[in-house]
Amino acid sequence: MIIFTIMNYINDYKILNDGIILISNFEDKGDILFTKIKNHTDWDNSIKSRKTASFGMPYNYSNLKYDFLDFPDYILKIIDRLEKIIDYRPNNCLINYYYDNLSKMGYHSDQIDILDSNTGIIIISLGGKRIMRFKNKINLELFEIVLEPNSLLYMTQEIQEKWMHSILSEQENEGERISITLRKIKSEL
Repeated sequence: MIIFTIMNYINDYKILNDGIILISNFEDKGDILFTKIKNHTDWDNSIKSRKTASFGMPYNYSNLKYDFLDFPDYILKIIDRLEKIIDYRPNNCLINYYYDNLSKMGYHSDQIDILDSNTGIIIISLGGKRIMRFKNKINLELFEIVLEPNSLLYMTQEIQEKWMHSILSEQENEGERISITLRKIKSEL
């Protein structure tokens, strides 16, 4: 079980609504990593509201198809560290670059039928803080989580079944943000 594995490696975590775990200060070299990713990534500019890049297993996202690309060394280091904490090895990394406070991602649920069983979605936030908003699919209940710089958010597959989430435009400019989203996609796809 993911929660017990995290408890063995991380002291500063919170268990939130319906299968969400938030770890503060997960990435201790976030500023350096942010700059490296921002300046050394071949960004896809197909989405108007943010830039994206994908590494590892091919992934179709927001009507875009990403082919296999080798993981950069800095992502491999994150995956090596995560594998000890979450007890599985992610094989796909989608990076979103929110270049200003108007950059956004609408309400959606991540595709879970492509994920290995007993795995979830991992999001590491770098740069400016942003609010992730959640909306229940049945009763439209809302709640928010502040994604502080260098934090890690883990969402189970079950959260995707019940909730949608978003990063909406913000009035206040908290600066640029990069999210590193990791998942383990089934190998037989």
